[in-house]
Amino acid sequence: MELSNFLAISQNFIDFTVAGIPSNSLDWLGSIISWLFDLFSDFYGAVAIGVIVFTLCLKTIVLPLDIYSRVKTKKQSLLMERMRPQMEKLQKQYANDKNMYSQKVMELQKANGYNPLGACLPMIISLVIFMVVFGSFSTYSNYATLMTYNNLVGAYNESVNKYVYATYDEEEAKSLLQLEEGASPEEITLTVAGKEGTYFIVNIKDGNGKDNFLIKTENADGKASYLVDFEKYSEYYKAVNAEFDAADFETKTEAEKFEVVGEYVRLNARKVSADYYREHKSATSFGWIGNLWYPDSMLNKEMPSFSDFKSSISRVVGNTASNYELSYNEVTYNLTAEKENFNGYFVLIVLAIGLMFLQQFIMMRSQKAANELSSVDGSAAKTNKWMMILMPVIFGVFSFFYSAAFSIYMIVNTAYGLVSTLIINKVVTVRFEKKGIDGGRKNTRPINRKRLK
Repeated sequence: MELSNFLAISQNFIDFTVAGIPSNSLDWLGSIISWLFDLFSDFYGAVAIGVIVFTLCLKTIVLPLDIYSRVKTKKQSLLMERMRPQMEKLQKQYANDKNMYSQKVMELQKANGYNPLGACLPMIISLVIFMVVFGSFSTYSNYATLMTYNNLVGAYNESVNKYVYATYDEEEAKSLLQLEEGASPEEITLTVAGKEGTYFIVNIKDGNGKDNFLIKTENADGKASYLVDFEKYSEYYKAVNAEFDAADFETKTEAEKFEVVGEYVRLNARKVSADYYREHKSATSFGWIGNLWYPDSMLNKEMPSFSDFKSSISRVVGNTASNYELSYNEVTYNLTAEKENFNGYFVLIVLAIGLMFLQQFIMMRSQKAANELSSVDGSAAKTNKWMMILMPVIFGVFSFFYSAAFSIYMIVNTAYGLVSTLIINKVVTVRFEKKGIDGGRKNTRPINRKRLK
């Protein structure tokens, strides 16, 4: 093919491809999380499965610390129960003197080996591990949302490539640029339609692994444009549209041809990207939830608006997402139903809050004596009751803003904690009843080892 013949294909360019959003790389922990999720990528509800496995692994890692902390907490609770008569007596004796009550309580607790801070260090370590790992998980959820968009961009652009790009085999490409055997393609400067531009060859592989070469230029804004091969387009279009009149198409001016090409390419690419989403959505769906990377809420849609999408990926791309609104709207153009469907019905949010209330209630019951006796007027018990209400509400609010995957995490995390707490409390109670709180033998010494003055 002669260079002059190639230039006769078109004197214009087409830039129907849309832009993907580059992101920061995942850190080592994020890469591990990504690997874990990829293990289940072929299953329905892959995200839900991945979250459950991730949570169980995390909880198992910190389980020794949890066991130590809960054993200590339960031991302190049993000690407090044994000291109840003395502490109730102190409450009556120093009802009008909180400072003196606190001093006497500390003396009594010290005399009986009670240390309210004994369980704090393991809890702090567990909390730090939780915050670090959950931070990486949260970043990964933003990353996964971004990858969903970029996959749609890939499907869209692949469709454009198929119908528009002018492709040539290796020998034709070398002939066009007058390259010798084994030489690498170089940039060349040509004048097309009176405008000088820089062209170069792009090597890609087709579905059969064959080399194809694209003749491409860069616009002033850095976006790639490709010369249109109307002959190739005509062949593709005729194959899928029986009403297409190739003879009539050839009589059109280049501007008229571009109008036909533009309409068809955009309509087809929009359909391809929508079909791609629907073919692959099973991984991010679960039951009534359309997209697990967004909240299980009637306030959210399965396919979010651009503003919601931009907000959800801000952690991995910063403010650069603002530049991609046209591209986002283009690749999601045919996902009208998904943009209108509720993403959920608050089921996971309510379940997460309910389980947390149950967990807080059990913890309050197991530390009843400490809550009632740690202050002379019982104010500590009232404070802890408020905490029992506020903590689930706070996490419930988080669930409205975080993803359904976060709600699943909270549910599994809380359920795991409930079961382990009940088992540990039962084992510790039985053990201490048999061996005494000090271990080894029955503790028959009086609780008031030190005479109080």
